[in-house]
Amino acid sequence: MQPNQPLTLADHRLLDLVWPNQPLPSGRLCQIAQEQLGWKRTTTYTVLKRLCDKGYLKNEASVVTALVDRATVQRADGQEVLQRSFQGSLPSFLAAFLQAGTVSDQEAEEIAQMLDNYRHSH
Repeated sequence: MQPNQPLTLADHRLLDLVWPNQPLPSGRLCQIAQEQLGWKRTTTYTVLKRLCDKGYLKNEASVVTALVDRATVQRADGQEVLQRSFQGSLPSFLAAFLQAGTVSDQEAEEIAQMLDNYRHSH
């Protein structure tokens, strides 16, 4: 499944709890959310329902599982940021980071390696 609805910060936070713990009972998810996020049970169930309605999670027989993996969500988020803030331009996106001086030498090397790998695989 490809995500087609944007996620809120709360959506992301709950997904980050589900992915490493799934499948898990919804009651246990509420406990984890309380411990790690300070959420009340009602907040967790509200966000859980929203993620189920959006097609990201399934809550069947009170057991929660993800319908979308982390990598798929990250790709969709990246595309959304590119479109919203950089008119779809990856070079503009990278230039913003480079101009801010927030890319380490190691990260620059990793990016160069990714580009080399991409060029050789396409």
